[in-house]
Amino acid sequence: MPMKFLLDIKKFVGNIFQKKSAIYELAKREFQAQNRNTYLGIIWGYIQPLTYIVLLALVFTIGLRTNPGGKVPFVVYLISGIIAWQFFSGTFSSLTGVVKSHSFLVRKGDFSLGILHIAKILSALIPHLALLTVTIIVCWFHGFLPGVYTLQLIYYLAAMSFLLLGLGWITSSTSIFVQDVSNVVTILTQFGFWFTPIIWNITRIPGKYQWIVKLNPMCYIVNGYRDSLIYKVPFWSKPYETLYFWIFTASVLLVGVVVFRKLKPHFGEVI
Repeated sequence: MPMKFLLDIKKFVGNIFQKKSAIYELAKREFQAQNRNTYLGIIWGYIQPLTYIVLLALVFTIGLRTNPGGKVPFVVYLISGIIAWQFFSGTFSSLTGVVKSHSFLVRKGDFSLGILHIAKILSALIPHLALLTVTIIVCWFHGFLPGVYTLQLIYYLAAMSFLLLGLGWITSSTSIFVQDVSNVVTILTQFGFWFTPIIWNITRIPGKYQWIVKLNPMCYIVNGYRDSLIYKVPFWSKPYETLYFWIFTASVLLVGVVVFRKLKPHFGEVI
């Protein structure tokens, strides 16, 4: 039984890798379809998050007159962390409904529905990379020059994408049968914003309680973005946090593969 299970997992993953060209086409169409019917088109993908960042910066620096970043300018502290969360929360919500939004493909028995999630993540990467470029420029303007540690952003972005892929397989398949899953994802992303040290600093929490916050895998990603852009800290200097993140992510990926594979044959009965 364990051998059969492993072979099924290998077949599922191998089938996805064989669809590289299909993934590319789906990602391109997904990106082109975003905001197609608006005057500004894909520009909205950049205006909305940047406007939100500017609003928060004004509220904290002018309204509340506080700076959780300490010696780091708040706009730098904020943007270096919030862009990671915006990519995660926006993509997570989209992944949850990706199978429903492509219901016409469900009845095609030879179509690998699992690649929809990869295509969705790839299409979301394009505006995120543009915002990441803006973030690097903002940090540079405030004296935090890009360097070798900036390359770590590739690692943290890949890590976040693997986490999203596993979560997407789980929520997109279960939400077809239990519609409340979509509402739960919305609540989790809203709550997660405040539970993740984005507009506050984890150092404000007593050391003996910080491990509770670090159970949130996005804490690792957000802090990783800041370590790469501001503090110049290598990811291997945090072995326990890195090990925990990858154990958590690997578990989510495994559960995602199993759940999606088990429920996929029944999608057509509901959609």
